Amino acid sequence: MPQYTALILAAGYGSRISDVTTDPKSLLKINEKTLMDWHFEAWKSVGIRNVVVVTGYKKEVLESYLEKYKMDFDIHFAVNEDYRVKGNTFSFLYGLEKIQGNFLLFDADLIYDKKILASFIEDESPNQILVGESSIDDIECAKTMIDQNGFVRLTIDKRAVSPSEREEFAFAGEAMGILKFSQAYRDDMYQACVSFLKEEKNISKNWEHVMNEFLLNHNMNIHRTVSDRWVEIDNKEDLEKAKRLFE
Repeated sequence: MPQYTALILAAGYGSRISDVTTDPKSLLKINEKTLMDWHFEAWKSVGIRNVVVVTGYKKEVLESYLEKYKMDFDIHFAVNEDYRVKGNTFSFLYGLEKIQGNFLLFDADLIYDKKILASFIEDESPNQILVGESSIDDIECAKTMIDQNGFVRLTIDKRAVSPSEREEFAFAGEAMGILKFSQAYRDDMYQACVSFLKEEKNISKNWEHVMNEFLLNHNMNIHRTVSDRWVEIDNKEDLEKAKRLFE
């Protein structure tokens, strides 16, 4: 099984949940453990030892917290200093600069069962998007759309799927915020981010936008989990759901 580096994007401010915590969002506690604790425990369970963390908001707080993992992990930090202006495509780019080889990309505001990650890594497909069950009519979810060959060509977040998109693609589920990249795709994605960010209009955009451009000419498979033991935490309701699922 290939060795993977975990790249986690944790630079953001988390404005939608700022009334719950003033610390970095990745330090939100789910039943006495922070989101970062849950990530690191999952990574350890599948043999991941190399980690790149992209920090920004209160970077000193997060980096200090993660000191406790340096005995078991080789941790490197990348920093998005201007995180309020520069979207997380910049965070993605800064993280990629620290990586050579196969890697897994993680959104930091995510909690998931270790078995979901183990199954994803054991799948031999080198380039994949992890998807869970959802509805094509859920405006909030990151809808994963595949072509007739089963490759992801589009993700649609925070808006409805248009009639033409429904006709051209099939709905595969919700992109959870965990992706797998080979060395070759890492190199291509790095160049895609560089090109994307040369345009001033893209400076504040999130990495899903450059990903959609990347998907036009790169074949990414899906790995579908039937487990419901995962939550992307955007607001208080998501936080409470996570506490119930992982108590």
